[in-house]
Amino acid sequence: MEPTLYAVMKFRPLHEPPDDQREKMNKIIALQNRIFQPYLASRFILSGFEGEGVLYVQEAPRFLHLLQLIDLEMHPLRFQFTLGVGTIATGLKRRQHENTIEIKGPAVTAAKKAFKDLAGGDQDVAVRFPSPFLTRLTNSLFAVESDLRNNWSIAHRETIKLARQGLTQIEMAEILGITQAAVSQRLKHARWERYGQICRMLWELLSHVRWRTLLPWDLQKTLGKPE
Repeated sequence: MEPTLYAVMKFRPLHEPPDDQREKMNKIIALQNRIFQPYLASRFILSGFEGEGVLYVQEAPRFLHLLQLIDLEMHPLRFQFTLGVGTIATGLKRRQHENTIEIKGPAVTAAKKAFKDLAGGDQDVAVRFPSPFLTRLTNSLFAVESDLRNNWSIAHRETIKLARQGLTQIEMAEILGITQAAVSQRLKHARWERYGQICRMLWELLSHVRWRTLLPWDLQKTLGKPE
């Protein structure tokens, strides 16, 4: 019988947040737990300034929505986000009743180690999966995703918040009090269409995180390259 895998998400601010932002972080955690409850094996908790939650492995693509929610709502406070996939050895059931219970296992270790992959770089997202090739490929795409996202202005972000809700440009223009042409220009300058393409590719990759041997590259690494 195959072991049950989980996707552990962690996030933490780059700098210690002021008091008002700490309170906002607690509200965002509550919002995440309410919106994403059906997809969570364990709800998000905040320990110090670090957030942690556990997704069912088949729901790993939701990582994209979760990091976007935090990034947009907590701006200008910047965060690092990690995702680790593997088994969980202890603490998962008890965490459902006690927030202070620590969960342990390879999935948690992978999420922790992914923070080290972000050291000294501009990228703010890192993942670690059973497949080494899928890990490298996904991290490469997240480098593009974070580069686009971190170049959004305040005006871009307020427009993108509405775009993510599926509103039309006419509806967004009415809410923002600007013209439809101005909405179109904001989305164009934010490279929103390009960002959407990257996210669709990431969603597809994140749908396969449970597999260790995904492509011939992984098989070579597992068996050793032929002499």
